[in-house]
Amino acid sequence: MSEQDSAVQTCDPAHPGTAEPAQHVDERPGEPALWERLYRLWIAHADQLRRELGEAPAERMLAEAQQVLPTPAGRRAVLLTLRRAPDPPRRPADAAARP
Repeated sequence: MSEQDSAVQTCDPAHPGTAEPAQHVDERPGEPALWERLYRLWIAHADQLRRELGEAPAERMLAEAQQVLPTPAGRRAVLLTLRRAPDPPRRPADAAARP
């Protein structure tokens, strides 16, 4: 794991206040440009989206495109591989209450 990888910390929602280093960070430098192209295509073909998908789904897609489109250039896209923390031991009362 590189120095940059170990700097990525993740939080487990089941255990607030804990952070674990990512096991692996896969940089995806081309991903922001991919999303930018896709969002621009959605906007350019808005009428076709409305015809083929219906008004409501098309409007949700277009709203997403207009909201997110300004951000891809400064966005860092990564795929994180995480190790799940072990489940805490069950108390006997908890085990008996479950079917």
